[in-house]
Amino acid sequence: MERNISPTNPLWRWRELCEALGIPQREGPDIDSVSIDSRTLVPGSLFIALDGSTGPVLTAGKGAGNDGHSFVRHASTRGAVAAMVHKAVDADIPLLRVKDTREGLWQLGAASRARFEGVVFAITGSAGKTTAKSLLAEVTQGFATSGSLNNVWGVPLSLALAPQAALAGVFEIGMNHAGEIPPLAKIVQPDVAVVLNALPAHLQAFASVDEIREEKLSIHQGLVEAGVLVLPEEMDWRSVPSSVRRFTFGRSPTADLSYASTDESWQRVRLDHGSEWIETGVPGGGEHRAQTLAAVAACAIAGGFPLQSVARLSEHQVPAGRGVELQVAGIWVLDDSYNANPVSMSHAVRQLESHKGRRFAVLGEMLELGESGLQAHANLARQASGLDGVWCVGELARATFNELSEGARKGWFLEAGEALIQSLVSELREGDTLLVKGSNRVFWVGGFVPRLVEALSVSS
Repeated sequence: MERNISPTNPLWRWRELCEALGIPQREGPDIDSVSIDSRTLVPGSLFIALDGSTGPVLTAGKGAGNDGHSFVRHASTRGAVAAMVHKAVDADIPLLRVKDTREGLWQLGAASRARFEGVVFAITGSAGKTTAKSLLAEVTQGFATSGSLNNVWGVPLSLALAPQAALAGVFEIGMNHAGEIPPLAKIVQPDVAVVLNALPAHLQAFASVDEIREEKLSIHQGLVEAGVLVLPEEMDWRSVPSSVRRFTFGRSPTADLSYASTDESWQRVRLDHGSEWIETGVPGGGEHRAQTLAAVAACAIAGGFPLQSVARLSEHQVPAGRGVELQVAGIWVLDDSYNANPVSMSHAVRQLESHKGRRFAVLGEMLELGESGLQAHANLARQASGLDGVWCVGELARATFNELSEGARKGWFLEAGEALIQSLVSELREGDTLLVKGSNRVFWVGGFVPRLVEALSVSS
């Protein structure tokens, strides 16, 4: 996790923390980082002891799990120099005692936003948020946290971690229930907010993709006065007040920022904005990433950065698990294991088909699709029909496996364990390409790809 390590410029002075939380001033240490997880602390951190529930700020969604008050002692051994608490704890570090640490985290995030001096961007969408955040932070030379800190805990934490003098701040806003985006957008108060896309994800909590789109578009509620909403040119935005400034991106020349491939595989694109244009590489390649790149370019322009600044992304590496291409023992592994929905799965299979040699896929189940889940998995089999072999993982993925041709069926597994790895190791050989993609809990949480890469390396 990023931190400001300058010894003369701490992230937070103690008096600033007290002011932000509305508690009496007293002596305390300067803070270089903030964490809500004692396992990820770095020296000089403030540890915020959350109690595991979402609290009154946002009632939808899930709590954070364990009560952090039980880990204050552990936090101090990992480098925490202070802790925010609302319960009695046995601690040997200074304590910031508040009424509720959930609200305290939000107060700290709001105070950080109020003092922030740079341009603030907020990103939402069904897919591509973390990649877009990484790209936009590089274009603007701004601040962004690693990973996907985009929920009721992650957004205020990301704000609290933002150095005051950064040129820009880039923040993800996610959701899996209706009503989650507006309060998160309102604490971020973006100068520029972008809706990357609205895809059939989280349908378990929404009746349709239209409802998902409306929730995504509600990010406009957090825009500062004269803020700009960036969105795909083809997106229906009629629910957004006409007074909101808009900036569009798309493949049509009528978009404010248009993009077009300059080769057959979307490795390079031309970006046009009025009389300006550049040609640049697409990090990770593929049409869907070209669209993300166009969204990033649109955000940069809307935020006052030159189109030319996007050119520095030609050699940018996409974040882990979002389509990273790894090579081990002469085998290409396309690690797209972070998450999946029907549209992103289709994009990934299409990208796999552009590779030479034998092409295989390990397709994990796609979660939170509601009643459409089984049909979406059955449809996936038709999309993967041109591959040399497919392994399926997860209960819902049975529908994919059952619809595959007999020749394409390499195996169905309930979970991504050692049996699956051994099946892959026995099948794959030099020159092959393997796609790994599924919902977060299927592959990413258990570190499946690193385990597979190690097994392939050992067997070579």
